[in-house]
Amino acid sequence: MNFHLDLDAFYVSAERINNHTLNGKPVAIGGRSDPYIFSKERLNRDIIFQNSGAFVSAVFVDKNQSNLPDYFKDENKIRGIVTTSSYEARSYGIKTGMSIAEAKNRCKDLIVIKPNHVLYHELSKQLREYMQTHIPTIEQFSIDEFFGDLSGWIEDNKIYSFLENLKNDIYKKFKLPCSIGIAHSKWTSKLATEYAKPFGVKKIDNVAEFIKDIPIEKFPGIGRAYQAKLHKYKKFTLGDVQESKTLLYSWGNNGKTIYDRVCGCDDESVIERVGRKSVGISRTFDAIRDRNELKRRFYILNRHLIFMVSRLELVPTTLSLSIQYEYNSKRKQITFNRLLNEQFLIETIIEIFEKLDNNSNSSVIKLSLSLTNFIKKEKLNPSVLDIQRDIKLNLLMKKNQELRSKYGIDILRSANELL
Repeated sequence: MNFHLDLDAFYVSAERINNHTLNGKPVAIGGRSDPYIFSKERLNRDIIFQNSGAFVSAVFVDKNQSNLPDYFKDENKIRGIVTTSSYEARSYGIKTGMSIAEAKNRCKDLIVIKPNHVLYHELSKQLREYMQTHIPTIEQFSIDEFFGDLSGWIEDNKIYSFLENLKNDIYKKFKLPCSIGIAHSKWTSKLATEYAKPFGVKKIDNVAEFIKDIPIEKFPGIGRAYQAKLHKYKKFTLGDVQESKTLLYSWGNNGKTIYDRVCGCDDESVIERVGRKSVGISRTFDAIRDRNELKRRFYILNRHLIFMVSRLELVPTTLSLSIQYEYNSKRKQITFNRLLNEQFLIETIIEIFEKLDNNSNSSVIKLSLSLTNFIKKEKLNPSVLDIQRDIKLNLLMKKNQELRSKYGIDILRSANELL
């Protein structure tokens, strides 16, 4: 039997641990797309990698935070979106993804707090370690979500009370409320958690009965493209999906996976350690037309991306680059068989950007980079024409990363970033 544990309004709950005046009040944690990364000022920036999981991203922190300007204000404009809100705030219709300005309009007494990712990652790490002492197999799915497998550990008829006690123990020890879904299928348990909130436990024994009237939008893993595809065939509920095995199976592996997960017959295991499939960085900003400024920003994103990959000791073989214009987007992916180094990567990025952008004069609002398809270093088979240069530049990169780990990611910057 599997379970899924989700921390209720995690960021708000974490802030309330040290600030009891927030209890019972409408609170929102706000986020911005890193307003300082493209600054020419030195920020003494580091990265947090305390947790791993399918949807646990790296977090950059600025050690000079006390010297930074107001996080939510930019030229008299209120910036940022709601990342998490308390249940008191949700009663005003405040939701994740809503702009801070709109949220404040809906609730004049709303308390908006800048995120403290160091605190959140530390609490998540402590919780994971605590659960690992009570449960044989724990998989961290995101910073505030965990899967667990109790098969052969707790009898089925005792699982509900066991997890009810675990929920209460977590609150007593960490002051973090959570909700838990229980089912034979991993994904049914995740769906059940939504119906256990807040601070509840829900066990699913009859999947068909449970899912029959639930809208397909509620199921984790059915994205907008598949929602539209299902709607085209008049499939609006998970019950409709369950009755459409032939249709879903005709859509290939993705369709089969969705059908099996919805019906609770996927047999996917809880995996204690999930290897990273990609490392990426993207930033959204006000529209920019200056191509030299966009290249400067790619240099900065490249420096941060290289730092992440080096810290994780990963060997990527695929680079993806995307450009989001005001009215459309372009994306390019290439594979390479090179010993990774900062110079090779930025040269490749600028080359791809110039070809993709193709003398466009359109304004850009977002740049994204990602590295994927990681392999073991010994499986690389680079060209003899590149290897000598790459070995030297790889060694230089490692020396640079030692300095950046000690003094901050921005202790070493290229001239292209400062011009």
